[in-house]
Amino acid sequence: MMMLPRRRVLAAALLMSAAAGCSRRPPVLTDPAEPLPPVDERLRTVERLHNASIGVYAVDLDSGRNYASLADERFALCSTFKTYAAARVLQMAAGGELHLQDEVFVDPTAVVDYSPVTAPLAGVQITLETACRAALQHSDNTAGNLLLARIGGPPAVTAFARSIGDQQTRLDRWETDLNTAAPGDPRDTSTPRALGEGYRALLVGDALDEASRGTLVTWMRGNVTSVHSMRAGLPADWTTADKTGAGGYGSTNDVGVVFRPGGGRLLLSVMCRSRTDDPAAESSQRMIAQVTAAMLPWYSSGT
Repeated sequence: MMMLPRRRVLAAALLMSAAAGCSRRPPVLTDPAEPLPPVDERLRTVERLHNASIGVYAVDLDSGRNYASLADERFALCSTFKTYAAARVLQMAAGGELHLQDEVFVDPTAVVDYSPVTAPLAGVQITLETACRAALQHSDNTAGNLLLARIGGPPAVTAFARSIGDQQTRLDRWETDLNTAAPGDPRDTSTPRALGEGYRALLVGDALDEASRGTLVTWMRGNVTSVHSMRAGLPADWTTADKTGAGGYGSTNDVGVVFRPGGGRLLLSVMCRSRTDDPAAESSQRMIAQVTAAMLPWYSSGT
């Protein structure tokens, strides 16, 4: 029988334990004679467990130290575009081009799959603020389309990305077509580094004015879709302002800022896809939880 190296067994056990319980403190190795495997090895373990390609870009926002793995490869955006769309709405509101209390009509004929907030409101008017909250906190797809319609469609997201220094993100289609995520299709894609730096500019930088930035962070702290994703890989008292996404070919994303109790902030951009050629391959929030848990020792101690 082939014996796996002990460090690989420990890495796998650590990651499996992290995924087993949501919002539970990730386990700590207690054997002082067996050091934690390096972060690269921990991530390769997650890739093997899920037969996936995983792009990671992380920045300790207080020290500036960063980590990158497949950070410049293209992955499908999926619902992570909604942060850019909502941020553009806030920017336009700050400039007097619109108001968050402006109303938009939820056309029953335009309601698309996965619209938990807007589907029950079909046929009525909702405010742009409600649409922003629905898109960011519940990843409501119809709400995402309502935001796109108000700011100028998918090209407006691409233009907004360029305006904040993101030279890679592009949005070409509407929900839900943008989630096909076919391998090699450049439409509706970004890279972990570019999208991560864009989120950094919005959430802790000066891409938005202070009031708009505070509103965006508050909305994204209320995200409920990452409870089994990034947040599941963190200790219970840590928080995030993040946005998830999922699509075809096992595409699974989560990008945002992690807030450590007592201070400390980690930018974490994770974009994944299946290594199979199956368009119906399932996305895996557990995989994002495992990646998050794997990155914590790097953030805490540089290993």
